[in-house]
Amino acid sequence: MASKALLIGASLAALASPALAEPDFTGSWERYPQAGETPDPKYAPTPIPNPPLKPEYLAKWKEHEAKLAARMAEGQPAGDNYVKCLPDGMPAMMQGMFPMEIFQRPEQINITQEAFNQTRRVYMNETLPRWDELDPTFYGRSVAHWEGETLVIETTGIKENVQFRWTPHSEGMKITERLHLLAPDILRNEIVVEDEYLAQPWTYSYTYRRMPGYKLLEYVCEDNREYVDETGMARLRIEER
Repeated sequence: MASKALLIGASLAALASPALAEPDFTGSWERYPQAGETPDPKYAPTPIPNPPLKPEYLAKWKEHEAKLAARMAEGQPAGDNYVKCLPDGMPAMMQGMFPMEIFQRPEQINITQEAFNQTRRVYMNETLPRWDELDPTFYGRSVAHWEGETLVIETTGIKENVQFRWTPHSEGMKITERLHLLAPDILRNEIVVEDEYLAQPWTYSYTYRRMPGYKLLEYVCEDNREYVDETGMARLRIEER
């Protein structure tokens, strides 16, 4: 009887102590630190290293980087997708240059970046398809699961012309993110990029700070008249009236 009573007592205690719920990332976030801000060392993100490209790709990337540096030193725009009114796509949209909003529910998490109103949809507890089973897109297909209090997101199926820091990649590129709270209002995103163009995984991190009460602004690239011509010079489209 005593052992039976203990068993019943243990069962009731288990019912009274529900499993620990996953953290809620819902809300608006900004990149931390902001320009000119000295970060708390506990929360500072790791610097982003140059992509560890294989030698056959690295030389061309360095040549491109030198041209870009010279162009920017002259005051010319970099000539990236912003100039073409195209969204960042993945993984660049997660750098948080503008505020972003996370909307979390058990079966799906949406992440919207204020820049270009970019939205990626992360499907919970699904299997990541093979990259060649997907039509390549700006954001690819993202699936996720919880490992304790860490959200692990896997993404593949990114268009080859959607690049971060002008780094070439194949459509088979895979991005793994691990998001976890460092403090109630500080979120860390640890990123690992794997691809056949890379000699080893490319790893870096971002930190975000919660923005209580902030509502994303509309961002539509309708007034952009700046473009880069075939010589790399900045031009303005002037409409005749």
